[in-house]
Formats: sequence, C-alpha cells, structure tokens
Amino acid sequence: MALPAATLSGQAPCIGRGRSGVVYLLEPPKGPKIARKVFDSGTLTRLVQYAFLGAANPYAWSEHAIRGAFLRRRILAELVPLAFNDSMQVARALGHGWDEKRAAMTLDTEYIDGSYPALHHPLHQEGSKDTDELRLQLLPKLQELLRETGFDGMLWQAGLGNPVAFANFILREDVQGGKQWYWIDLESGVPALFPAQPGALLRVYLPLSVKHRAPLFDHTDTTRLTAWLTRNQARLDAGRGAGTTERLLSDCAALEVSGQQFWQQSRLDRSIASQAAKGRLSSTEATHYRRSPTRWWLRETLRGIRGLATRTLHLCKTLTDQMGQVPWHVIPAQAWSFMFSQQRREQVARAAILIRIDQWTSRGSLSPAHASEIRDAVHAEDSSAWLSDFAVHLSMKPLVKATEWIVFPILLMFGTVDEATVALVILAGGSLSRSLYTGLRTIQEISRGGNPPWVALGVGVLPVLGNLAYPAQITWTGHGARNLPAQFLLYDGMTLVGRRLPIWGGRNTLTEHLFNHSADHIVRRSKRHQS
Repeated sequence: MALPAATLSGQAPCIGRGRSGVVYLLEPPKGPKIARKVFDSGTLTRLVQYAFLGAANPYAWSEHAIRGAFLRRRILAELVPLAFNDSMQVARALGHGWDEKRAAMTLDTEYIDGSYPALHHPLHQEGSKDTDELRLQLLPKLQELLRETGFDGMLWQAGLGNPVAFANFILREDVQGGKQWYWIDLESGVPALFPAQPGALLRVYLPLSVKHRAPLFDHTDTTRLTAWLTRNQARLDAGRGAGTTERLLSDCAALEVSGQQFWQQSRLDRSIASQAAKGRLSSTEATHYRRSPTRWWLRETLRGIRGLATRTLHLCKTLTDQMGQVPWHVIPAQAWSFMFSQQRREQVARAAILIRIDQWTSRGSLSPAHASEIRDAVHAEDSSAWLSDFAVHLSMKPLVKATEWIVFPILLMFGTVDEATVALVILAGGSLSRSLYTGLRTIQEISRGGNPPWVALGVGVLPVLGNLAYPAQITWTGHGARNLPAQFLLYDGMTLVGRRLPIWGGRNTLTEHLFNHSADHIVRRSKRHQS
C-alpha cells in the first residue's frame, strides 16, 4: 500500500547515495527505523536515462515504475531467503510515496544496520573472506535464481558484469556473532547496457533487451515468474508460510500491469509525463505537446542548453569563490619555504598522510587502534628523504594540472603550439614531470653512492598510479616504522584509483575492493624480498 505524500524533515540524516537516488534514515517515535530512498540522479546519469528511456529516472516520477519496484522487492523478499536458506535477505519494501519538497517519488524500506566488507590496510591483510564469499559464491547463485524466475533486469543490480552493484549488499551481525547478507538496493539508475565485461553485454543484456523490446531496465518476465511460482507452490508454502504462493501470484499479476502501463508509453509520453509530474507542465500544455512532438523535443533541447549554461555559470562562480578564499599573499613565502626546506616538505607529507588516516577512520575502514599505530609510525619518522620526495610529487600535481588544462589550451588558441603537443601534455604531463624530478634524484643518489630510487622511477612513469612512486619505493626497500606509513599510502592510493575509476568505480564497489586488495600482493612480495 502506498504511503501518503510526505516530505523529509531537515534533520533526517543521509545514509547512502547512489546513481538512482539518495537514502535517508527515518526514526519514527514508535516502531523500527526506516530507510527512505528519494529517487533522483546526477547530471551524467540523467543524460544516459534521457538517451535510452526518453526521460529522467522513471522511479522519480512514474507511479507505475515505483509500484513495480515495490512489488519486486516484496516478491524477492520471499524468494531470496528461500533459495539461500536465510543466509541472504532482501531489505523489505514498506511503502512508497511522493516528496513534495523534492518533487520526487520515495520508497521506504526496512533499515538494515550493517556494514560493507572491510578494506585492507598494512595491519589488516587477512584474506578477503567476505569479499570472495559475495563475489564468488552468493552473487552467481543469486543471478541463477533471477534467471530462473524471470527477473531479467535485476541481473544488473545483482552484479552480472556490474562491479558497482557490489555496494548493493551489506553484512549484518546478530547478537550471537553470526553474519547475514542483505540486498539493500534493488533499483537501477541506468539501463543494463554498460557492463564492465563485454561478454555480458553480448550474451545477456542485448538479447534480453531484444526480448523485452526496450533497453533493459529492471524488467521482469512475469509469465516466467508465474510459471515458476506455480511449479514451486509446495516448497514456497512450506518454507515461507501457508498462502505465500497465492500472495506472490497476486503481486506478480500486479507487477505485470505496472510494467505494461509504464513500458507501453512512447518516449514522447514518458518525457512529457516526467515533466508534468514535477509540476513543470499543466495538463493543457501536456496535451498540446503530445500533438506537437517536434515542438516538445525542441523545448527539451532548449531546456538542456539552458541547464548546461546554468551549470557552467554555477561552476565558474564556485571556482571564483574558491579562488577568492585562497590566501594569495602567503603563497610566495610558503612556496619558497617548501622549495628550500626539506623539513617543511616532510611536514606537508606527514599532514597529507594524517588526513588520509582520518578519512579511513571516519569511514570505519581503520579501527581506532590501527589508526593510532599508523599515526605513531608517521610521527616516529625521522628526517626522511622519501617523505620530502613524496611531498614534491604531491605539490607538482596542481601545477601540472593547471599547465595541462589552462596554459597549453591558451597557447593553442594563440597558435603557439599545435594540437598534438597539447594532447601529449594532457596525456603524459604528470608522468613527464614526475619522471624528470625522480630522474634527477636518481642521478643525485648515484653520484654520491646512495640508493637510487629505481622503483619510484619506474612507478612514476605510470599514469594515475604515478603518485604512489615513493610509497612503492619505501614499501619495497624500507624497514620498520618507515615502512608502515608508506604501505598505508600504497593501500590508500590503490583504493582511490578504484573508487575514482569512471563508470565502474565508486565507494564499496567491487572495483574499489579489487584495487585495494591488489596492494596485498605488493606488500607481501616486498616483505619476502626484504627477508
């Protein structure tokens, strides 16, 4: 049953954010906590939605779509525990409504107080039990269940070729210390046409899109689902209670109606309906534009151009405001101190490491005890050349980016350089600058009989990963306290790469975990090398 229209209070904390919406925590005076998902999407996601669906996120404006999401959760909340012997559950849908303030649909589900699989760091390298269990055992089994029961579109949210879907699952511990997996996010943000595995697109998602005659977006084959429910009636009623099959068949019939009512709309109808639902069109205007498709698409094009211009101006204003807050009068003295004082460079490096430790701690990826141990190791570092060199690499990045995206494009406009030079600088500017500095340091160390930073020289050439050059150097060759901060930076850097990877990256995604765990091999191999 749909909840009445409701607007979130300003105190409701945000507990999650994805491509399909934002989740807030509601704490009613009586009863359990509720997770309320307000559907919306970022700019790039909306562009994808418009391109393939003709409108923004269907869950944000369509009653048919949100009703389908509610019913899918209600059905899967019975099927998934049955298939997994209660080792995996689905966060149950409690109702859906409309948020007047945000002009968007909402979906209320039970709040699951759980956690994501832990990231690794130098003091925690004990395998990847939870990650491997989810990736190698549970998700393949869940995908098999979804195929059997006709939940074709849900394969995307269950991780088939979609590493972002890893963040849809969390672990909850019970009072006895046991763990149980929960599938908390079942609603897609984009059609299932951008898998990280090309084979999944060719073998699964494109054929299913042809089958459903639309870009695959949480579609359900209700005929297949009805047949499966009928065949498994005895098992369902025995495992989930008498009358379960009858209730699920009723939900399946309602799900078919909701799906038909949404997908039978044309792209034009969906586009107009999405704007009307948000109060941007009157019923008279909607009727007029349905009769004049050309005028409607022209209107939408102009609206898109205005939106782009508005966002560009907003970005320029934000950058101007931020530039105005920079204490320009102290920068020359700070730069001079940084260039000629190794102690100052070491202070900058230590401060950068401590900031990253605080961020890991606030996220829950570092326990207070482990955070304290790494902080102590950072403060215990005596005058260390690697800290100074690491700080130089960090300080070069803003200057290199400004050169790549401001200086050379301006030179191109005046005809001073050609397009090929600009492209080379943008693609390899960071690698070239790091290699130049590290190359000079290598020559310096050779000339005085020291230890040349060969590892740093090699890693610094790599795009993106090059900033980990000196942490990699010390991880490979360092000992004792000097090794721990460098190892932590190596884990942190690899994790950041996975998190910031376009399209398939993000917090708690499989991409982030795989990059994070890749540092295990480097650290363990370096320990064997040192021993």
